[in-house]
Amino acid sequence: MHNIKQFFLLLLLWMAIVYGMELMITANPKYLVLRYSNINNGFFGLLNFLQFYIYVRWIIPLFIKERHWRKLLWQLLPVFIGFILLKYFFARWIFAKDILYTGYRLDRITHSRIDLYTTFGEYVVNALWKGIIIVLMAFAYQFFMLWLQEDRRRAQLQQQKAQAESGFLKMQLNSHFLINSLNSIYSLALMGAPEVVTANKTLTALLAYMVEQPSDIDYRSPMKEEICYLQDFVQLQRLRTGCDECILFSVPALLPEKNIAPLLLVPFVENAFKHGITNQPEKAVTITLQCDAQRLVFRVHNFKGNYHKDKTGGIGLNNVRKRLQLIYPGQHQLDITETEQEYYCNLVVNW
Repeated sequence: MHNIKQFFLLLLLWMAIVYGMELMITANPKYLVLRYSNINNGFFGLLNFLQFYIYVRWIIPLFIKERHWRKLLWQLLPVFIGFILLKYFFARWIFAKDILYTGYRLDRITHSRIDLYTTFGEYVVNALWKGIIIVLMAFAYQFFMLWLQEDRRRAQLQQQKAQAESGFLKMQLNSHFLINSLNSIYSLALMGAPEVVTANKTLTALLAYMVEQPSDIDYRSPMKEEICYLQDFVQLQRLRTGCDECILFSVPALLPEKNIAPLLLVPFVENAFKHGITNQPEKAVTITLQCDAQRLVFRVHNFKGNYHKDKTGGIGLNNVRKRLQLIYPGQHQLDITETEQEYYCNLVVNW
């Protein structure tokens, strides 16, 4: 089915080109001119196209695959010569007056009119040049199509590479989050806090959401689901710290029907809880999310703690920078400001 469609599309394009070139050369609508144009461009143009299509459909692809010059020559010559003889047959026995006729002369003795026609040798010489042009056009078309296929393949490989890299970065973010969450629950368990059961359920819901998100770089999760995920994450931290006033999370009541790359915002919140002060209400972690039809603005502010970072420190934010470059190239702005006492993250994503 694909080959049939390709055949007729190429035939339509071929006829449009040959008739278009004829119209550019002459604009005379006389009957004889139209008849010659239909015979030369229509009938013989169809024969030329069939010759061209045989080259691009069978002979040249086989040559590109095997790179055998002698075999190419032995395949080209029969088709090349065969079409010259076939076209001469039609020109000589059906369209002689239209194609081969070159004028007339008067016989010196009888003074009768003698019609003159292009000889077989002259016709073959002209047909040779046309045949060579058809061969060159076939090679040009085939190499152009190969270039398009290679360009499409490179684009697909680039997309697959980006998806693989995005999935790898998200996996690193997920593992980083899991380590911190388990540490939080472990802290509750050491203190014998009853909230450890609720924290375990919340973590289960968070992990279920994370597992459900595909690694496709083009996938977007509804904003409402992502915010619910963030709220569960904040709740887990509140259970760990036992201080509700130490975390301020501001989200608009009404949200536009927008989608966002999943698990994109949580690393900023995680970083604030991990390296900030989370048990002093006067130095609360502040999380603000604003979203409209044009953009999303996400801000996180925390006061820095005095304890030393663990070995995994910094992985989350570095990975989220790379992920932003992959998912929202030219559509985001990330500003991180750090002082001796405070840490600010400001992310803007344009839809």
